[in-house]
Amino acid sequence: MASSSSHNRNPTGKNQYGAVLTAESPVLQEALERYHRGLITDNQRISELLFADHGITMNPRTVKKRRQQLGLTGSRKTMKTLDSKEAEQLVLDQMDCDPARHQGPRVIRHKLASRTGHHLTRDFVAKTMETHDAAGFEKRDPTAKRIHRELKVPLGLNEIGFPIWAIVDDATGRWLNCWVIPSNRLGRTIAYLFLCAVENAGGMPLQTTTDCGSETTQLHAIAQALRDAFHTDINNLETPAHVYVRSVHNIAIERSWLRLRLEFGDSAVICFKKGKEDGIYLPHLPEHMQLCQWLWPKLLRKLAKEFMDTRNSYRSRRDDTKPGPSGMSRNEAYSVPRYWGGKQYLREVDLDVVREIKEFMSDGEDMFRFPSVTAAFEREADEVYEALHIQDLSLSTVWNVFRAMLPLLFP
Repeated sequence: MASSSSHNRNPTGKNQYGAVLTAESPVLQEALERYHRGLITDNQRISELLFADHGITMNPRTVKKRRQQLGLTGSRKTMKTLDSKEAEQLVLDQMDCDPARHQGPRVIRHKLASRTGHHLTRDFVAKTMETHDAAGFEKRDPTAKRIHRELKVPLGLNEIGFPIWAIVDDATGRWLNCWVIPSNRLGRTIAYLFLCAVENAGGMPLQTTTDCGSETTQLHAIAQALRDAFHTDINNLETPAHVYVRSVHNIAIERSWLRLRLEFGDSAVICFKKGKEDGIYLPHLPEHMQLCQWLWPKLLRKLAKEFMDTRNSYRSRRDDTKPGPSGMSRNEAYSVPRYWGGKQYLREVDLDVVREIKEFMSDGEDMFRFPSVTAAFEREADEVYEALHIQDLSLSTVWNVFRAMLPLLFP
């Protein structure tokens, strides 16, 4: 027989976990929107990520309710409520962002969700792509034997004058940051960017690895100095703070460069060359060069952020033979290492010290400003850009924006 008691063990109605966040919470909205754009729909997984990323305790049932309140629906419900023509146009718009035609249905679907928040089924995306660009499927088919005769695309964004430098987590392949800078061969700049990554991550890695180049010597020195200052318990002989390897052995970043080139680098080069071929951009004219060196870094930084967001949230195929994470996104693997048997090796450092070193090394915004762009011109270009109320800067609109701004800046 069950016993009963009228004793109230919690007369105040409060519990140890605190109040559950409502759908109006900006922090919760931002987090759920980010997971949604990363095609994460499992409520249990979202509950775990909320705790790992933001310290938010919320059970899966409440997560489901909050997602419904915010209108964050999966592909099945979206396909039922979204007009088919509108859905088709969403796919076509995303395909227009890939003039190099490197991206298949899985990537297009993921990028579309990241850009618009709409979840479409993979079958619908594939059918739409095959209807409007059947040749693209043949071009991407790894078993195709036909020799495709087409214009050779330059090796990368360095070819058009916009170098990139990035940091990738070796264990998970997660992009920590990516910068479009005037030069990726200056040691001071590279060391400064490393400190930016440390500050953003809230700690320093157990070990950094780079190619053996003169531009990384200051990074090496700073990594070692931070280790000596804050982690004397780590044996530098067994685990050096920084290791130099040949580029062919620096696998994490080399594989990541390939994806960057395929997902937006090649398309950016094609678009840039097209502007020159069509006579829109005349690099021998100083005013053209000045506007180009202001506008294109702005676009490429936007594309780089979009690339990192989608790449980090892209779920890889499950492969039980692969060491390390699979069957999950890089964000999930990084935030919750136990999903794949990993551990958190980020080492705490005094971030105030990191900021002081950054301030000592920094030239302010000059470090990121391209040669022909002065501070005065940058302010003027910002004002003109804002006055034009540009809704979306993309590869398909960048030269239209260029033509609209040019006469306003140089009447």
